[in-house]
Amino acid sequence: MFNSVYKFKYFIFVLAAFISVLAAIVFCNFIEARSKNHLKSVLSEAGYSWAEIDTDGLQIFIHGNAPEESERISAIKLVRSLVAPQRLIDNISSIESTEGKQKAINLKILKSIGKVFIIGSFPEGSDLLDFEAMLNKSLSSDEEYSIIVDQTNLTPTVNWEVTTSYALSLLDIIKIGKIETDGERLFLEGIARDNLHDENLLENIKSRAPLNLPVEILFHQPRELISPFTFQIEIKNGLLKYSNCVVADEISKIQIDELAKKLSATALQECLVGLGEPSPQWTEALKKAFSISAQLVNAKVVFDNLNISIILDHSFSEQEYDKIIKSISNTFPSEFVLSLVKLSNKEINEVLSNKVVATLSPEGLLKIIGPIGEGFDEDLVANFAKARFGSEYASTSLYNVGSLPPDWGFRIIAGLEGLNELKNGILEVTPNLIEIRGTTYKKFSSAKITKLIGNKIGYNQRLSLEIDYVEMPKPKDNSLTASQCVAKIADVLEVRKIKFEPGSDRVDLAGQEILDDIAKILFNCGNIILEIGGHTDSQGREQMNLNLSQARANAVLFELQRRRILTKNIVAKGYGESQPIASNETEQGREKNRRIEFRHLDLSLGVKLRSENEISD
Repeated sequence: MFNSVYKFKYFIFVLAAFISVLAAIVFCNFIEARSKNHLKSVLSEAGYSWAEIDTDGLQIFIHGNAPEESERISAIKLVRSLVAPQRLIDNISSIESTEGKQKAINLKILKSIGKVFIIGSFPEGSDLLDFEAMLNKSLSSDEEYSIIVDQTNLTPTVNWEVTTSYALSLLDIIKIGKIETDGERLFLEGIARDNLHDENLLENIKSRAPLNLPVEILFHQPRELISPFTFQIEIKNGLLKYSNCVVADEISKIQIDELAKKLSATALQECLVGLGEPSPQWTEALKKAFSISAQLVNAKVVFDNLNISIILDHSFSEQEYDKIIKSISNTFPSEFVLSLVKLSNKEINEVLSNKVVATLSPEGLLKIIGPIGEGFDEDLVANFAKARFGSEYASTSLYNVGSLPPDWGFRIIAGLEGLNELKNGILEVTPNLIEIRGTTYKKFSSAKITKLIGNKIGYNQRLSLEIDYVEMPKPKDNSLTASQCVAKIADVLEVRKIKFEPGSDRVDLAGQEILDDIAKILFNCGNIILEIGGHTDSQGREQMNLNLSQARANAVLFELQRRRILTKNIVAKGYGESQPIASNETEQGREKNRRIEFRHLDLSLGVKLRSENEISD
């Protein structure tokens, strides 16, 4: 009897698991089919019936034969207006361009997560084995690749071997995207691995290009890191409005939009998609906020990461208030912290919710939390904070409260103006007092802050200041002369050697650590003019050794740029096998000849400082 019951329960458990997996697969296929059919319909209505759509999870593949190149571009633009660019993989061929490219030189490199596709027509006589060997060295061990190429009898205007080597060197820069060249120009499009906003990255990409090869770069902006994640929903007489909505992905954004439409909720701003979701249950918690809205009538629900504040209007009776607390206390996921505030006419000026707190860290990070008046006050305060402290350093978590002084926003701005005079500190703004505490490197800061605040909102405001003056620490003078700088780098390279992965221009792990130490030295070297020289042994063809040495010198230059070294006075030059320091007849000698050297270029001795474009040719 016991065994029969046990077997029956086990059977039910397995059946339930099977049904759950089947349901997930069906739902996933439904979403993919829905996206595919919608895009296909839009393309057909726009006159692009030749275009086909395939889906793989969140990735969307568009392919087909466009009658003209202009139609191919228009179709891509249309789809990109409907889906995120990073989800779209362009595999469209142009009949016009295909006919013309049967004999044209072309290389297209498509990169996705873990995969690289190579398509093209190479000049006659090109060594495809050499190209595949270079590709293998450019990829990590966990990346797969496919190559489909043919040959043409045309001759490129730029050295094809150098061009393809340069194109492959860019694979390490992008996460997802494509690299395309016809031997006359090169186009790079995608999402960069890092340093997307660093001008040095774009400069480095172009400076490494072969001479006379124009490079066009289009980087797409990935999701930005947002902190804190926020959300606010306001209920007034049963009508819903929501704002400050931040979610982790497009699917969550769609779910919130659809739920809001069902409840006739008005969106004051569109939900922002970003990185930094404080909990996997974030979207579920936002849905719960909508679900309790019918019980609140007049209230505000404010999210600041895992903190949820429910601010109840004073019109609730004590009995109704107790009933609401009981009904919603266990509504939200367990990791969220719930606070309830009941406003009353007598206590309106005393509750903690009517206090804005702004903290300024010694590193310059500003965070503002608290209530804000209705209207334009929220944008006014947020924009002022970003202008004064920097958009990347200022974050705000503000929620609307209607019963605040009419000059509330200007009081906060005046307080922030005073806080900006400090090294670090705290600003607290209440209806009756502006209080600033902290430390400063500036003498007479208290008098200046008093004047700043008085000029903005008048001298009749209650103001409390506790400012400590400290002397600014004297910076250490660690600057080095040119000879000292080169000598210190030589000391590092005498003990340790910058090495690369075999036959590649990729610096190995030990070499990365050496470059960390060299970067620390260069931070104190000022604007001295340096040359990074790349050298190889005599094995292999002379031209290939020259190209490899140039690529390795360029790679070291790029690594220094990644470490925030200003490289406008640093050039990279490949010498190949032309300057051996030991015999190439022995392995020991060849090992010594494979090296990176730093030397000072003295312009007073007639040395010409060439541009990196000239050197990379």
